[in-house]
Amino acid sequence: MSIFASQTQSEPIPIPFDAPHWIVVRKLTGRECDEARAAHATGLAAGGSRLWATKFRRILEGSLADKADVEQAIADPLTGYDRFALVRAGLVSWSYEHAIKDGKPWRLDDLDDEAVDFIATEVLRLTKPALFYTAREDVERAQKERSAVAPVA
Repeated sequence: MSIFASQTQSEPIPIPFDAPHWIVVRKLTGRECDEARAAHATGLAAGGSRLWATKFRRILEGSLADKADVEQAIADPLTGYDRFALVRAGLVSWSYEHAIKDGKPWRLDDLDDEAVDFIATEVLRLTKPALFYTAREDVERAQKERSAVAPVA
């Protein structure tokens, strides 16, 4: 893997809910990550984000802070990132020939919610893999890293 985002992209990833189609995504640059976070913050401040529907239901039900909702939002790697910004920046190609223009995927605003989630998740998985590790995997990885460092004699 390279420190240059343009040099890191996935192999074709099958779309589980639309076989035999696939996508290819690339790692985002630091600036693109910042833009995706800023787009999320702007959308949240304006009242629109993927969390807004749940928040609004809680307001109507009289409970703003349901612990399960908070834990679910914290566990979701996409929390804090605008899904469409991730898709626009990170989707390199796909198998939908009718949606290729000038060699690039287009019609992104026509994607259904499940597809946006899937593609955004795959872009973020390539860009920020640590967001997808479980606590157990974090411990195992740290142990491997410590054992790989040989003491200086």
